[in-house]
Amino acid sequence: MRLIGNRIKGGIVIEFAAGPYLPKACRKPRLLARTAAVVSGTLLLSQLALADSYTVIPVTNGGTIQGTVKLAGPTPTIAPIVVTKNQDYCGESIPNPVYVVGKDGGVQNVEVYLKDITKGKALPTDPVAISLVNTHCMFKPRVQAATVGQQITISSEDPVLHNTHPQNAETNATIYNIALPYKGFSVTKPLPATPELIKVKCDAHEWMRAWIWEFDQPYFATTGDDGKFTIKDVPPGTYTLVAWQEAAGEKSVSVTVAAGKTVTADIQLQPK
Repeated sequence: MRLIGNRIKGGIVIEFAAGPYLPKACRKPRLLARTAAVVSGTLLLSQLALADSYTVIPVTNGGTIQGTVKLAGPTPTIAPIVVTKNQDYCGESIPNPVYVVGKDGGVQNVEVYLKDITKGKALPTDPVAISLVNTHCMFKPRVQAATVGQQITISSEDPVLHNTHPQNAETNATIYNIALPYKGFSVTKPLPATPELIKVKCDAHEWMRAWIWEFDQPYFATTGDDGKFTIKDVPPGTYTLVAWQEAAGEKSVSVTVAAGKTVTADIQLQPK
C-alpha cells in the first residue's frame, strides 16, 4: 500500500493510502513526482530561511558543552494513563512518561540547545530522516530534534488504527494528519521549512503525545536515560544554553566556550 493522495475533512488535510487500487503503470511515477516536488520545495524554503538566520563558518578548533539535567526537587508523582480505547491491546493503563528520571537523578527527554546562535558549523547536507513510531499505543521517542529540511518517517508497530497528527505547538496549526491503519504501515514526510516546536498527538488515542524540536542550527542534543547531553564543535564565545522539558518548561544558563576546550554546564529544572 502506497501513500498517494489526501482529502479534506473538517478543514484538515488527511493523508490516505490507496496505492494497490491504481494501475501499476501509473502508480510509481505519480508517487515519485509528488514526493520529489514536495521535498525539493521544502529544502529550497529551508535554505532561504536559513540564509537569513544562520551563517555557516569554518569551525576548526571548536569547544564542547557537556552536562547533566536534573530536577531541583523530588520527582512528582503522576498517576498512570487511563486507557479509554483498544484496551484489549493497549491495556487498561500505561505508566505516565512525563518525568523519566534515572537512578542518579538525570532527566530523560530534555531538549538542550544554544539559543540565538547566528554562526557555526554547517547543518548536515544529507540528513537521515528522523523516526516516530507508534508502538504499544504510545509514541517513541517522546522527545527528539531535527533540522529544517529534514524528513520524518512515521510508522506503526500496532495492529490498531492510529492517527499521527503533528501541530505547531504555539498555534495548534495542523502540519499534516496521517492515518496508520495497520501494523507495518509507514509514511515519510518533510518537516516544516521553518524552525518550530512541533506537538504530536494521536486523534484515535488522546493520551499519546510526542514533541519534535526543529532548529535552523545544529547545536542541540536530547538527553538520554542518564540525563546527560553533549554539544560539539561550538565556536568560541559566550552563549545562552536552554534546557526544555515538557512539564517543567525552560531553564536558561550562560555558558562560555573556549577554543578546543570542554565546559561542563549542569542544569536543574524546577518540577511542576
